[in-house]
Amino acid sequence: MELTDFRLVAHGLGFAEGPVALDDGTVLVVDLMGGSLWRVDAGGSVTEVVNLGGGPNGAALGPDGLLYICNNGGPGFAEHRRAQIQRVNLETAAVEVLYPDCNGRPFRAPNDLVFDAAGGFWFTDYGAPVRRGYALGGIYYATSDGQFVEEVVFPLDHPNGIGLSPDGRTLYWSETFTRMVIKREVAAPGRLTPSFGLDASAVLRGQGFDLDVLHAGLPGARMLDSMAVDSEGYVCVGTLTDPGLTVISPDGRDVEHVRFPDEYVDSFTTNICFGGPDLRTAYVTLAQSGRLVSFRWPRPGLRLPPQ
Repeated sequence: MELTDFRLVAHGLGFAEGPVALDDGTVLVVDLMGGSLWRVDAGGSVTEVVNLGGGPNGAALGPDGLLYICNNGGPGFAEHRRAQIQRVNLETAAVEVLYPDCNGRPFRAPNDLVFDAAGGFWFTDYGAPVRRGYALGGIYYATSDGQFVEEVVFPLDHPNGIGLSPDGRTLYWSETFTRMVIKREVAAPGRLTPSFGLDASAVLRGQGFDLDVLHAGLPGARMLDSMAVDSEGYVCVGTLTDPGLTVISPDGRDVEHVRFPDEYVDSFTTNICFGGPDLRTAYVTLAQSGRLVSFRWPRPGLRLPPQ
């Protein structure tokens, strides 16, 4: 894939994550290390909306026009973090904790989220270190009114980015260190078709189980971060170590690694979103250098519900 109209949008963003392109041409970005929520205007000027504290990781605009944040709670052992789901009023900069835990069970490190057409959202919990061990992560579903959150898939190895197919029937997530993108069939809001995992027996086919769960696996040293799905169903994942983007076709058969111009190669190419009037402007966060870049995408991005 040849990138056109590649440009630097802004710098000085810290460990940049969670870009959200707004209809007014501005882009919101969080700083995982510094705790800030930044607003980048069309001219590249950067202003702080609010400091969220902890470790804001993923962000998404909700059905109410508020911004929802996966906050991993900052560095340290899991038991010392304040991992939570936050909600931000962009007009007043007021921040509230929507979910401090899952029905009394603490989160480890919420990472990324995506809203569905029903107005709820799926999110990943990356997991976090504990003394002499590691607390594994999982996939959750929650409603935007603060009344319902549930763990749907557990345990998982460092689930990171999360996205939905254009028809909303397939949920994808990336796992950083296994270098896999997993897909699962969505049965209903907050419900996935049962799965026996990657090694399920063929005898279960036709029995109502989702068996084809590996969408793509990457070779070599590449590690996977957060994702966005475009309007034609291509899964686009920020890629670490061998930096750039990994672009996976809707059927999972074609996997392309897209590198950036030399001056923008960044070992922590963390996240992508789509914006602009035709949704063909891709915005990508480069966390090692604290930059936001943009370029022309060959297909329109997916207009995320419920916008």
